[in-house]
Amino acid sequence: MQASDPDPTQDAGEQAIETGIALDRNGPTAVLTTYGEFDALTTPQLRTAIQQTFEKPPAVLVIDLTRVTFFGSSAIAALVEARQQAGAHTALRLAVDSYLDRTLKLIGVERVFNLFTSVEEALAASAK
Repeated sequence: MQASDPDPTQDAGEQAIETGIALDRNGPTAVLTTYGEFDALTTPQLRTAIQQTFEKPPAVLVIDLTRVTFFGSSAIAALVEARQQAGAHTALRLAVDSYLDRTLKLIGVERVFNLFTSVEEALAASAK
């Protein structure tokens, strides 16, 4: 194999999955919108965004995971850390699609987090 030959371990049609995070604050409420894949390489971005959100803790924080296509164990650990940072001062709510909802429930995370099917539903929920 020469240096110019394609890497046989990668799929020729494989493209990098874009991962992103955006924060929107509206008064005492913040929505952290995420998309893409969160694995060991991209979870530090999520951790940083969560930490920055808690620099000025909101009364309600919704983490929108409805457009996440992969959420690894390191990302789940970042959510647990967020729950600890939120303490009693921030109502932390997760908006998840059915894929992630099932995964989180299988590992028992729903006992620690309020799970919703959309950001709108999470924002409309009364404080728990």
